[in-house]
Amino acid sequence: MNKPRYLQIADTLREKIKSGELPVGSILPTESELQTKFDVSRVTIRKAMQLLVENDLLYRQRGSGTYVKAPRAQHNVLQLTGFVEEVSAQGKTPSSKIITFELLDCTQSIAEKLNLEVGAEVYSIRRLRLINDEPEVLEHTYLPVALFPDLSIKAMRSSKYDYIEKTKSLKIKLSRQSMKPEIIQGSIAKELNMKSGEAVIRVDSVGELTGGQVFEYTVHHFRVNQYSFDYIAYREG
Repeated sequence: MNKPRYLQIADTLREKIKSGELPVGSILPTESELQTKFDVSRVTIRKAMQLLVENDLLYRQRGSGTYVKAPRAQHNVLQLTGFVEEVSAQGKTPSSKIITFELLDCTQSIAEKLNLEVGAEVYSIRRLRLINDEPEVLEHTYLPVALFPDLSIKAMRSSKYDYIEKTKSLKIKLSRQSMKPEIIQGSIAKELNMKSGEAVIRVDSVGELTGGQVFEYTVHHFRVNQYSFDYIAYREG
């Protein structure tokens, strides 16, 4: 059975976007021009365009036209990669801004996450992660001082995972993550350039080394303006 005509048109435009024939930021032909090109009704063209808008490939600008949208950086929760790796792989420019870098005696709740004694020294680091100079993720990371006595602000401006695996020669095994929506207020909203009362995705992660030692606890607030979350489900059998 043949696909409906609007799906065929959407597939054709999707391939043109993927191949670069329709590059990011380019304006699409008008509805009338597309009608003529594909020899279909305006309703069919609108359905095809709406599908691509919903799939985050196009965006409309009132009074101007329809444009090809830049792809979002993808956060694959089933593959442990860092922010720098994820964003760079999408052809975008990652950067970090250190908000605070402190030494603290860990509280009961943080000690439980890191498998430490209450009062053990930890780094408390708040970083703003940017994509193409736009704030996208706010991170609050806790790391045991005993495990990383030489940790520096310079290392945290780049890739935390590079520091752990390349500088410290430690092997990361996994990250246990939990995700939920959250309404943000105050300083978090301000740092993410959002309004109080808006929603973000909160991801709490606990990282372990190959020997089972916990090396980090991080709370992420994802703005999801330039990020998408990807899942892969496998069926056994």
